[in-house]
Amino acid sequence: MYNPPPPSGSQGGYPPQQQQRPPTGAPQQPGGYPTPPPPGAPGGYPPQQQPAGQYGAPPQQQPAGQYGAPQPAGQYGAPQPAGQYGAPQPAGQYGAPPPPPGGAGISLVKNQQISLTKEDPTLRKLTIGLGWDVNTTPTAPFDLDAVVFMLNAQGRVRTSQDFIFYNNKVSRDNSVSHQGDNLTGQGEGDDEVVLVNLQAVSPDVTRLVFAVTIHLADERRQNFTMVPRAFIRVANQETGRNICRYDLSQEGGPNTALIAGEVYRDPSNPNNWSFVAVGKGMQGALPGLLQIFGCQ
Repeated sequence: MYNPPPPSGSQGGYPPQQQQRPPTGAPQQPGGYPTPPPPGAPGGYPPQQQPAGQYGAPPQQQPAGQYGAPQPAGQYGAPQPAGQYGAPQPAGQYGAPPPPPGGAGISLVKNQQISLTKEDPTLRKLTIGLGWDVNTTPTAPFDLDAVVFMLNAQGRVRTSQDFIFYNNKVSRDNSVSHQGDNLTGQGEGDDEVVLVNLQAVSPDVTRLVFAVTIHLADERRQNFTMVPRAFIRVANQETGRNICRYDLSQEGGPNTALIAGEVYRDPSNPNNWSFVAVGKGMQGALPGLLQIFGCQ
């Protein structure tokens, strides 16, 4: 469903480059990207030639077995079989991050999905918390950034304004709000938080992709093997109850970008929402993600 990064050493439109923070203000309009290749090519993560998007068609348009139907209540604790995102990873050397107030929520593994609406029928607003520990290796300090991509049915941003980050904190429809940049990763609990009003998300937005990137990763010689106890959690913003949590400690690997998870509309009912634990590390840091999702 993603267009794959090229093999090691290849340019292919994803050259590792020194990451620089985007300029202050709203990001620029998309442009300069090649015409998306036609559909129908083989799969994989990312697939060879999918139509204009990283995961391919949205969940409601995928053939059975890609995301699959939301699991029945009471079965979310069991790991899903290995799928497009790979097999679940073992617990890291640092152990799982401590659960925040509001209960631990359901502990997810890689590629597992959960119906948020079924787990919490009162759910209207989400708190997406992302956290990590500070680097303990003798290098420059780490600066990790949480970002959000609001995607249409083709798996692309409609405009670069659908890229939510520290310099564009609120979406055009006011449904997604980034709560600010944490430059150090110090302290327990969430390091960066994104608030989502599900009822205000534009109808043509089918998926919200949450990712973390390392600022100046190449210059500072940093990657996600040096980031302990990373996690993403999903909570009911109005009640504080944690719905689910995904330990990312072993998922990033020697990469500079990490797609943590995705909130998406259910195929059978656009008013219902689900979450899938992605945990996919990628090269190219933030510029690589921008190209994949169609903005700059």
